[in-house]
Amino acid sequence: MDISKYKKLYLEETAGHIAGIERGLLALEKDPADPDTIDALFRHYHSLKGMSASMGYVPIKTLAHAQEDLLSEIKSRKNAASTEMIETFLDSLDRVKELLRCVEEDRPLDIEIEEELERLNYAATESAGSKSAGAHTQRGAKKKPAPRMELKLPNTMKVESRLFDGLLATVGELFMVLGSLKELSKTLRTVEFKDGVYGLGKTLDKLHGEILGARMLPIKDLTEGLPRIIRDMSRKSGKNIELSIKGSDISLDRAILEDLGAPLVHIIRNAVDHGIENPQEREAQGKPPAGTIEIKAYEKRERVVIEVSDDGAGIDVKRVKAKAVKEGFSRDVSRLVAMEDVLSLICLPGLSTAGEVTDTSGRGVGMNVVKDVVEGHGGSLYMDSTLGKGTTITIELPRTTSIKRSLVVETGGEQFLVPISMIEKVVMPEGGLSSTSTMRYDKSDIPLIDLGRVLGMKAAEGQVSGAVLIIESRHGKEDTGDGTEQRTLAGITVDSFGMEIDAYIQALTPPLSKIWGVSGVTIMGDGRPVFVIDVPQILSKGGANA
Repeated sequence: MDISKYKKLYLEETAGHIAGIERGLLALEKDPADPDTIDALFRHYHSLKGMSASMGYVPIKTLAHAQEDLLSEIKSRKNAASTEMIETFLDSLDRVKELLRCVEEDRPLDIEIEEELERLNYAATESAGSKSAGAHTQRGAKKKPAPRMELKLPNTMKVESRLFDGLLATVGELFMVLGSLKELSKTLRTVEFKDGVYGLGKTLDKLHGEILGARMLPIKDLTEGLPRIIRDMSRKSGKNIELSIKGSDISLDRAILEDLGAPLVHIIRNAVDHGIENPQEREAQGKPPAGTIEIKAYEKRERVVIEVSDDGAGIDVKRVKAKAVKEGFSRDVSRLVAMEDVLSLICLPGLSTAGEVTDTSGRGVGMNVVKDVVEGHGGSLYMDSTLGKGTTITIELPRTTSIKRSLVVETGGEQFLVPISMIEKVVMPEGGLSSTSTMRYDKSDIPLIDLGRVLGMKAAEGQVSGAVLIIESRHGKEDTGDGTEQRTLAGITVDSFGMEIDAYIQALTPPLSKIWGVSGVTIMGDGRPVFVIDVPQILSKGGANA
């Protein structure tokens, strides 16, 4: 196991325990029999021992264990700790501090600890009123160097997450100022000014990256509570369910990860309540009695994909469509055949295929909230299901929020932004694409969607679509089993495209949040507001997911 990624957390936690031990020992020196102080020291030593053992730092674990043993003897005999014992504790603690400095500086833990262990073991085996650890030390122990007299702050500190939210918002505003300066630099011929703008841009990029790095958290911080949730659901439903989590070390922006908790729980509840069968049904179908829910995360360009799969009954498409008609939705739904269309039905508020209402599901709310949360962060929600075999819900999200690398495009005389992470390639077909509905790309014909048309815009006078943004329109698994990648592509046609910019994306508030086809807005360098295209909505309306 690679423990290096946990070292920072280990050092942060142990610093607190070392400080607590030092306070406790000094308090014990003043009141050698105080039970509350002894109990507090036990907790600190036990935590230090366990954490060091799990990290493989054997010398630190060994010293902590020996100090814990001596403390146990003091407590069990109900004898006051002698001055010599306190001295032995403090000397051993100094040696632990030296070892922790080695960990912090990536040096080997080759410091001798035999003398400290001998003194601790001797003190633990002698009664408090007879021979002292100090007397034993005088009978042949080496003279110890004086401990370091220094005050030092830890290298890590705890900061409220809202501070990083404010910093990121401030950086976003600086990016808007930078955009204005870049616009101004186009009209000025001063080399010094342009160099200054360039330098400011590089510094802002670095600052932005460092703030995002501080906000990134591994997915496991969110999923570590899932085994308990699965256990409780299993007991309540009478089903046997095993949970598998892969790729939990992948990190996401804290703001995104925080909002992902409720959607993940709801998807898992659906899998338990509607997907996985009871043991008897599974055995009758030749399945193992225990169902499996697998959560798999992996990186895909600048985005993160999270798949939640179960090996249950799958989704009965006919039942979904029949229930939609029964609940008063348009009878046109009966003609829907694609899984993406079925997903859009399941995400409608009030539609549920559950046979009964339970305390966890069945009221037709939830998947619409999941969809809103995912798309609210610029992500996409996909579903794949096979009747009798199981269902996979796929969430695709950007790694970070607020500031996104985007491409400026123009259609119908208006400018828009498209996130770079959504674009595979920009193609300029010869002769334009004024009337074609498909295009040959990557050895296949892909559908084309006119951005201006689906947004209800009139084409600019004499303008024909001159650029195609190649987009992966439907999620496919990375590995199809034969080493190839399964993908479904589409092209979004625009009149022209411009430069790439780092855009500070602001969420739309009512009534603008009701505008179809856009997911946010940014302010350009010249002060103009420009909308960010909601690519999944555009593809859906354009029929690319059919």
